[in-house]
Formats: sequence, C-alpha cells, structure tokens
Amino acid sequence: MVEEKKSKNLIKDVSFRIAKATVKAILVYLIYFLLAPLLAPLFELVPGIMESIEAFIAIYIALMIIGDITARTIFEHIFRTARALFFMAYLLLSLGDGVISTSYENFSLTLDLTAFTAIALSLSLLNVAASILQAINFMSDKAEADSNLQTPR
Repeated sequence: MVEEKKSKNLIKDVSFRIAKATVKAILVYLIYFLLAPLLAPLFELVPGIMESIEAFIAIYIALMIIGDITARTIFEHIFRTARALFFMAYLLLSLGDGVISTSYENFSLTLDLTAFTAIALSLSLLNVAASILQAINFMSDKAEADSNLQTPR
C-alpha cells in the first residue's frame, strides 16, 4: 500500500515537472518567436547572426528543460551551472572583444559593448556561484537527513 502511494506520488511529481518544463520552454520560444521578426532588419546587417541566435535558444531551452525535469536532485544544480557557463561561453564567443563593426553601403556602424559584456559576464558568474552554493546546501541537507534517520547503537 505504501509502495503504491509512493509510486503514484513519484509519477505525479515527474509528470508535473515535465509539464512545468514544457510550459517554460514554450514561453521562452514564444518570446523568441515574437521578437525575431521585430529585430529582422537589424539581423540582416550582421550575416549569420540569426542562425547563431537560433542555436543558442535551442541549447538554452534544452538545458532549461533538463534542469527542470531533474528538480530536487543534484543534477538540477549541475544543469543550472552548465546553463550559466554556456551563456558565458556563448557571450564571449559571439561578442569577442566587445566591439562590433558593420558597414552598409556608405554607412559604417561601430558598437562598443564592453560594459554590457562585463555586466552580463558578472551576473552570469554570480549565477554560477549561486548554483554551486545551492548544490552544497542540497548535499548538506541530504547528509543531515540521512544522519537523522540512523539510530545510535
């Protein structure tokens, strides 16, 4: 009887996590889908950026889904850390030194995004640190719960 309830609760819990991850993924992709046409004229100035953004969105959503499905396990924290590190790597690879230059006919545009890059990398680094601290807290809570279950002899 107890095992039946545990298995029903586990199935209910996993299905809730899958539904939650699906809804979040749909919302993120919907935001991208609505913003992409608005920014299409800007994307035409920089060749290849649309494909790069699509790849970023796909990988980010995949890491988000896997992180939500593995909620309340140590893997949740591992995938949150991986998502933050992926964002940092993508930002560094796509922006490089933080200066973007493009020209169109007689018009030349140069953007210095070093301040934006520094702020985004700092926030992402804080996200990595928070994920690692949450993983440490998760493991200490689990060890404490396991030690409370053991009876002294």
